[in-house]
Amino acid sequence: MSGILRGTGSLRGFLKEGDIAMVAKSSRARPDVKRYVLLANRGLHSDALKLTAAAEQQFAQAMFVRVGLPAKAARPKTAMKVLHSMEDSGPKLVELSDAEALALKASNAGIKLVPEVLYHVARSPRWQIVKQSSGALAASAAAGIVIKVADAASGKPVKGAQLVAFTDFANGVGQQGTSNAKGMVTLKFTTSSKKLELLLIYGPEGYWGLCERDVKIKQGETKKLAHVDLDVPDYLDTLYGTHADNAGAGLRVGVIDTGVDGKHPDLKLAGGAAFVADESDAGGPGPAKLEGEHGTHVAGIIAARGHKPRGKKGVAPGVELYSYRVFPNAGGGASNYDILRAIEQGVQDQCDLLNLSLGAATPDEAVRDAIKSAFDQGVLCIVAAGNDGRQPVSYPAAWAESVAVSAAGKQGTFPVSSSEALDIAPPPATSSKQAFIAQFSNIGPQVDVTGPGVGIVSTLPGGAYGVMSGTSMACPAVTGAAAALLAAQPQVLAMPRDRQRATAMLAVINAAAKPLGFPKDLEGLGLLP
Repeated sequence: MSGILRGTGSLRGFLKEGDIAMVAKSSRARPDVKRYVLLANRGLHSDALKLTAAAEQQFAQAMFVRVGLPAKAARPKTAMKVLHSMEDSGPKLVELSDAEALALKASNAGIKLVPEVLYHVARSPRWQIVKQSSGALAASAAAGIVIKVADAASGKPVKGAQLVAFTDFANGVGQQGTSNAKGMVTLKFTTSSKKLELLLIYGPEGYWGLCERDVKIKQGETKKLAHVDLDVPDYLDTLYGTHADNAGAGLRVGVIDTGVDGKHPDLKLAGGAAFVADESDAGGPGPAKLEGEHGTHVAGIIAARGHKPRGKKGVAPGVELYSYRVFPNAGGGASNYDILRAIEQGVQDQCDLLNLSLGAATPDEAVRDAIKSAFDQGVLCIVAAGNDGRQPVSYPAAWAESVAVSAAGKQGTFPVSSSEALDIAPPPATSSKQAFIAQFSNIGPQVDVTGPGVGIVSTLPGGAYGVMSGTSMACPAVTGAAAALLAAQPQVLAMPRDRQRATAMLAVINAAAKPLGFPKDLEGLGLLP
């Protein structure tokens, strides 16, 4: 982690003590104050970013001139607040008022301001009720239709299953609830039975979900969920289950995500760290306390080392795996500033591939600059296309410097009555009528390749296993497949770590992709072997 400065103490020596703001405790007294990433005009590092006291005074002077304030006006003690910095010549997370931001943009100081953007994991969203059915009981009412959710094999109650009952699916009308320790969930309908257009149950850890159409539910009815059987192949296994245990050996892969449980019996971490400025980078590379299971699932798809029937094998078990946690322990989105820092650390750790199963709708120059810098240093960033239901590819996957991944599925690789049935969408592939591009997957001309992303079983924190879907899952499948391909190209890996190396790696990946027979904006070049 050498060369990276974290927290307020790292700024002492080139900023005045009074200018240093505590991370996550910065002043928000003025409503026009916003957070920005301060970057060089070109590249990630520049002498223009060295905010010495003299440079700050010059900035302040330029600000007052540009916004037309009187030269003798009472000036604030601080022109900006630096919340976090990398090296003194590197990017910074800062707070500025609108007037200060305008002045800085006009000052021609060799630097640029990028608004802070929050990214979210690219797991497929779950269908939710947006409007309660008319005639439903008040939320405080005890009555309603009580449904029990149970294990299909043992009959034992299943806690934590999310049941969504649609009376009008197109308009999101219905009722929903989560099963308690007794497996019971109460739907606030006024009658003892109800005709539904669609009943969905999203299974908790270790279970498949359930999808039933045009069904009538009755008081006291039991719905059964199938337990995940590691011995039954999912789409990932179908494609890559025969890979050798050392597939991907010689490559380093970084997972920029919610953190990875390195104590899982199927996973081994070679390194990593937390990059969450608002939490002073505390907590390490393990799973975030809230919503932290995503990164472990992603990591298992790439590099799990388990074996059936008690474990799971990833696509490239032989890689050296690094975890860079950018999502907060407190939950919520990941800052573009933190993602930028994680990408740079992955480059410093000499990763060959970086997996980003995350996205946002906002075009963000900060993360793009980091991805471009990584490419120029011989590192490829493989990025999820997003899950907005066939909408345009999200960022950063939409940037040309990324390898953008859509999500494919195949009927027969998940239970026919599972919630994944809703992910099936036309058109079918010309190579197989069972294959499809998931209805949730974003598409467009930016898609480079596709990967298995529907009903994927992988590792979860605490030694567990579970099912997830999304371009979040397709992305690490492509990352693992790319690692396995590149491991057989030692002459490419031995190239100097520069743009030519990244270009050569990309050429290997592109040449290996085989179309499934979808339109190009759905699958790009196709699926990796």
